[in-house]
Amino acid sequence: MTFRNRVVLALTSLALCAALLPRVAEARNPHCAGGIQYVVGGLRDKEKGNTEDYLRQMNKAIQQLEQCAAEDAEDSEAICYLGWAYAELDSAGPSGKWFDIGIKGLEAKGDKKKVSQWTDNRNSYWVRWLNDGIGKMNAARDVYPDFCKKPANEADETLRGEAAKSYESAELGLMRAAAMRPADSNTLRNLGSLYAFRCEFMKAESKFREALALAPSDTMLQQSLRSVRINRANQLVDEQKLDEAESYLKELIAAEPASADHAMSLADLYFKRAQALKDNEEGRKAQFKLAADNYARASGNRKGDADLTFNAALAYQFASDYPKAVEYWEATSRLRPNDHEALSSLGACLVEVKRCDDAAVAVLKAVQLKPDLKNLHRQLGAIYSKCGNNARATEHLMLYLAMDKGVAAADPAAAAKAAPAGTTAAKTLSTDGAPEKVFAWQQDSQKYETWVYFAKQTAFTFGGGQLVSKASWGVSAAPKKN
Repeated sequence: MTFRNRVVLALTSLALCAALLPRVAEARNPHCAGGIQYVVGGLRDKEKGNTEDYLRQMNKAIQQLEQCAAEDAEDSEAICYLGWAYAELDSAGPSGKWFDIGIKGLEAKGDKKKVSQWTDNRNSYWVRWLNDGIGKMNAARDVYPDFCKKPANEADETLRGEAAKSYESAELGLMRAAAMRPADSNTLRNLGSLYAFRCEFMKAESKFREALALAPSDTMLQQSLRSVRINRANQLVDEQKLDEAESYLKELIAAEPASADHAMSLADLYFKRAQALKDNEEGRKAQFKLAADNYARASGNRKGDADLTFNAALAYQFASDYPKAVEYWEATSRLRPNDHEALSSLGACLVEVKRCDDAAVAVLKAVQLKPDLKNLHRQLGAIYSKCGNNARATEHLMLYLAMDKGVAAADPAAAAKAAPAGTTAAKTLSTDGAPEKVFAWQQDSQKYETWVYFAKQTAFTFGGGQLVSKASWGVSAAPKKN
């Protein structure tokens, strides 16, 4: 899951200081006037590096200006100074509150110049806290990119701990920025991203929803919301809270019926639930059927995704719904014609629906793709046997036995050259050349040697140098009874 963070160039309150400091004494409430002077004095102490005096003056400013706000709510500029004093002490909540009240008061009076000055002053603190939060959030990701992943060792544990501290600091900065400008979608977006990176998906969803209420057409926010909702559902599944996850995913599907991701997540849930029902065969099949239906739905919503058709076919097969399994294995094979696993499974399901010839064709294609996989030869041999083609069945079952029981020669060419002169094996070496594999094996006290020519799609099995069986997988597989 990827979230983008927007970094805003920082402003500085010092650049605004000269414009905002009072130049002419005004007839105003003494608490208002005194509070303003404390802010001015405190900023001067800060510039000189007198930290103790700076903090003392800012605290006195807050005391005076709080009294000012209570006694003269019309002195909007003094109220803005109160917001400034709180900002200097990193008290973002009260600062944002008083800045907002003061700026709105200036707007009501039509003082556009001061509105602009005080808005810039407030924004300078917002930007500082926002950038601080984003920077520390990115630092946390650099230290431990996948915070959801459990540490594999002590070193990872240490790194994750460092990332956690950076995330805590980042959250503090972003919360301050949000308090300074509560209705800012960019701040809320970054808070949502932080919670998502920290795997707190419910919190992330809440923040993204708040941001979308302010910026409903923001496509990046829309995508972020979808991502965290899916991740929350998957998190519930991982925590084995399957009932809660099921309800959550059904809500997501009802809200976004065209989403392939939601249907796929619900299918994964049913598949896992089915796997857990080891002693309840009917229950297992029912859950596999639900999984299959949702994988099928997902594949309909995301055309051309072979993984989804594969999963649907597999789940239908486990549910013993063989006609539907055939449908989705065929769809997978069309999308991925070189997927030998799909072809093998298609063959198995075609046998179940009594389409014997088609089953042989499907598995033969799998053998052509992966002739070195012994179980494919066993499966093809079994299908030929079921179809009544005993000769072909024997060919592939003999090859399976050779690959399963046999010992492969370290030097196939040398092993082939050891064939006695005048035997069929020696003649085969002369006409076809050295085989790519030679298996020596024994069955019922009879010794055999099987030579495999993968490139020529042929294998010969010899007994005492004479041909016993020849298997070919490059020809038509249409079974014919002897």
